[in-house]
Amino acid sequence: MSLESSFRAPDGCPDENVLAGFASGALSHEDTPRLEQHLDGCAACRALVAAVAAEASRPGDSHAPTCLDTGVPTLPMHPGAPALEPGAQVGRYAIEGLLGEGGMGVVYAARDPALGRTVALKLLRPGGGGDEGRARLVREAQAMARLSHPNVLPLFELGTEGGSVFLAMERVEGPTLAGWLRERERPWREVLGLFLQAGEGLAAAHRAGLVHRDFKPANVLVGADGRPRVTDFGLVRHEASEEALPGDAGAGDTGEALTRAGAAPGTPAYMSPEQLAGREVDARGDQFSFCVALHEALYGVRPFDARARGEARWRRVPVPRGPRLPRSVRAALERGLSLSPEARFPSMDALLVALAPPSGPRWLPVVTVVAGLGLVLAGADIVVWRTRAPVAESKPEAVPVALMPGTPVVLEIPGLVRVAVGATNVVEVKVLDGDKVQLVPLETGTTTMLAWTRDGTRRVYHVSVGPY
Repeated sequence: MSLESSFRAPDGCPDENVLAGFASGALSHEDTPRLEQHLDGCAACRALVAAVAAEASRPGDSHAPTCLDTGVPTLPMHPGAPALEPGAQVGRYAIEGLLGEGGMGVVYAARDPALGRTVALKLLRPGGGGDEGRARLVREAQAMARLSHPNVLPLFELGTEGGSVFLAMERVEGPTLAGWLRERERPWREVLGLFLQAGEGLAAAHRAGLVHRDFKPANVLVGADGRPRVTDFGLVRHEASEEALPGDAGAGDTGEALTRAGAAPGTPAYMSPEQLAGREVDARGDQFSFCVALHEALYGVRPFDARARGEARWRRVPVPRGPRLPRSVRAALERGLSLSPEARFPSMDALLVALAPPSGPRWLPVVTVVAGLGLVLAGADIVVWRTRAPVAESKPEAVPVALMPGTPVVLEIPGLVRVAVGATNVVEVKVLDGDKVQLVPLETGTTTMLAWTRDGTRRVYHVSVGPY
């Protein structure tokens, strides 16, 4: 919206949407100086901006979670959108009640009589986006169907009823991550631990070639079991180098997808610079959004001044007195917030390893180089780590793995969530389906490989590649 066309007569004040855009960081860099000049002489507009900014400063509040995020009514119902009455049928599901409503969708609690469980049923509300809304709902289902991970909200069914599309998903009894953070003050280790779990769900999406593009605390559900689930994949895109999702704009097309080229879908407060500018976004954009949310959760403020965000300048917000984080955690967070994608971590897995606090999995000394280790770890990527001093306490006994050049080996590790190898020039590790990895020996040498499983166990493998 142009500021020139947004002033109202007779008082000459900007439209409320312009003021809200200024407070949330969505106003263009060109229009910001003129609005700031107006605010200098208008107490009424300053009061409105201050009120919006105060709400935006609360973790997760600048973009209030909708029913699509939470499963509870957090937004006013849209007038004129009739709700389905309890007992109404959608497919085989019996409606129990309205949970909430977002911009295009409505979510109901519904009973699945066939399986005897309650689900969250997402439908488009009347007038909720037309063909684009249906396409986004289908895209969300297709993305969720590619993922099977404890930290990703599971999809039960994509169905149609009377020409409308609906999603049946797990009903999570609990708040969003934003709501969880607001419940009470929590130790930084507890906050970081929950974010690391949510990050595992995001990393699983990346391993499937998916970029979320709208990661924020409102799009993570925290169940009564304390387990976070990443949700709301309505803006997901497949990596440009991979096969596009049906209905998506993949590599080599005109750049038209469910959002126009040059547009910036998502939540501006958590967007990376490249996403805010409407450029192509890869997994490193999700990494930036994750770090913005983590910074906000740990310090109570977002890392960048919303009024200074734009292509040319991003101004950091002074960090208030907060928790005394380990230097390694602070350094990892800062790298993830790099304005240049190339300066961030090469993968979400690498970021999660770097963010792990010292009391978590300890680094072991890297032994030379690993070669063709036929190892299999479920749902894990390979991360190269730097050598650190050995840790004296409770070091797991290393399992020897001997490889011969040219002979790959597959190893199964039940419950695997992450694997790290010391020397990738000696062995190439390929993640397979299931709890398996394939180790391909490249050259003679030895190295250490670490694996972490879902029960918190760390396993150590001493890999050696023999001569021909």
